[in-house]
Amino acid sequence: MVDKMTARFTALEDRIMQDIVRRINMTGKITSTADWQINRLKILGYSSEDIEASLKETLNATYPEMFELYDKVINWEYVRNKDVYEQINAEYIPYEENEQLQQITEGIKRQTRDELDNITQSLGFYLDYGDGKRILTPLAQVYQGFLDAACMDIVSGAFDYNSVLRRVVTQLTNSGLRQIDYASGRANRIDVAARRAIMTGVSQITGKITDYNAEKLGADHFEVAWHSGARPTHAVWQGKVWTREQLVNVCGLGSATGLLGINCYHEYYPFFPGISERNWTDEWLEEQNRKENTPKTFNGKEYTLYEAKQRQRQMETCMRAQREKVELLKTGGADPDDVMLARAKYQGQLNEYSRFCKKMSLTEERERIYYDMRGRIAPRKYIDISAQRDIIKEKKVLESKTHSSAIKAEEKKIYKDNVETAVLFDSRGNVLFRESSGASNYVKFSKEQLSRMKGATLTHNHPSSSTFSPADVSIMTEQGLNVIRATGTSKTYQLKKLNGAEVNHDFSIDYEKAMSDNKKITDKDFRKYEKERKQGKISPLEYQDKINELNKKWNDLNSDWLKKNSKKYGYKYGVIERGK
Repeated sequence: MVDKMTARFTALEDRIMQDIVRRINMTGKITSTADWQINRLKILGYSSEDIEASLKETLNATYPEMFELYDKVINWEYVRNKDVYEQINAEYIPYEENEQLQQITEGIKRQTRDELDNITQSLGFYLDYGDGKRILTPLAQVYQGFLDAACMDIVSGAFDYNSVLRRVVTQLTNSGLRQIDYASGRANRIDVAARRAIMTGVSQITGKITDYNAEKLGADHFEVAWHSGARPTHAVWQGKVWTREQLVNVCGLGSATGLLGINCYHEYYPFFPGISERNWTDEWLEEQNRKENTPKTFNGKEYTLYEAKQRQRQMETCMRAQREKVELLKTGGADPDDVMLARAKYQGQLNEYSRFCKKMSLTEERERIYYDMRGRIAPRKYIDISAQRDIIKEKKVLESKTHSSAIKAEEKKIYKDNVETAVLFDSRGNVLFRESSGASNYVKFSKEQLSRMKGATLTHNHPSSSTFSPADVSIMTEQGLNVIRATGTSKTYQLKKLNGAEVNHDFSIDYEKAMSDNKKITDKDFRKYEKERKQGKISPLEYQDKINELNKKWNDLNSDWLKKNSKKYGYKYGVIERGK
């Protein structure tokens, strides 16, 4: 165990020293952050002589160059501890006298039950063979290694958690990983899983350190910290004083959903009744809970503060996914128009995020979006379609105009075709352009064509006679269409923007997920019919009939979802029978 702990701290010290040197090489001086990290090394037990020797060796610097570096930082007004640079000696803090190092070590030992591995207790990439025992795979060990190093970096105080998260996510994605699979069958995006595991692990280590200190102080009471937007089950006990037993029985300490459980960032501290003073009174907590549970409205939906913060996290996850999609399109050599459309969608998500945070009085946390280290994704020149309310007062589009003879005439020309054709109309029913890419399931638009769609009506044929695709919905929301129609041999489907409604860019994302869920419903029967066909139990003709029935069922499920949900995204969905 001693060797494992030594290896943990040696690796940590190496990472700190490498980061200090990186900062010095970039700026030619010991920066404020480097000064902080040097002091953390001192706290971890390094002597000033050790620090100077390590810096000199890693920087490949001469003694005169080291003296110049030290002289600059000594004269700096905000230097934290001049003795580190002025009194170079071999004195170090022995472990027996190093309280901070003892606390960190004890916290990690308790968190890992003296194993010193898997600090975050993550089960990512474990296998479950059904006997209740989870098997550690080599990939799980690699994943845990990244997470353990991250926890050590944050707990030491030498690195801020955003920098660590950016590094870990970059390391994992560079290795080719895109999601973390669990023995339970769940899967999470790499950024979501890594962040949750690291932050939960750090919180739990902090709790172990608190327990260690409380035992030394003989404390049996603890004050649980308060933070805004706590989940409802945590809001009832945060900010209050509890005994050790109540931390378990009331606050759920040790459970996945309780204090210091998954995604819980509460802390607790020793409290001495009659001596300590509470940070949060019952009256203050009651008033704060009242304020946080008073809902605010955005896009027709009400959110408490907790619900708003959960929605904020979802939006950030969607934007990270869209950033990844843009990069994959670029790397895969996709059509530049497709890349631009994906980037414009991301910009729309950013704009929606800003408006939501402002409406909900939330602080934007864009560092959660950007820790993938992908750089700028949004287009440099972008017209904020979503910010414009798609209301052109002088051009009111009436229902009768949407179903005008001009639009019906164009649809009559294309509804039986085997290739997809799109026609764009202005508010008076005049044709702005016709476009076809010669494919049966898509039409590509130029930038100039996309720029003409705001407030217009777009109709196109679906040779498969299906309802809208997620791409159709995305075009609708991103380009500011007033109406989009899809016509087939038996029906015409229509989405129309509700007057005064704000554009909701989650529409296409949520619809795509719903389509995927609906597909799972029909897949069971598909596999059954496929097996029967291979075994000769049904003829090819019967097989095709059954597949057609399944496709119709899937289409009906998708259509039902649009009918039930479109209004909450600001649109009205309708189905028009052919000939009506």
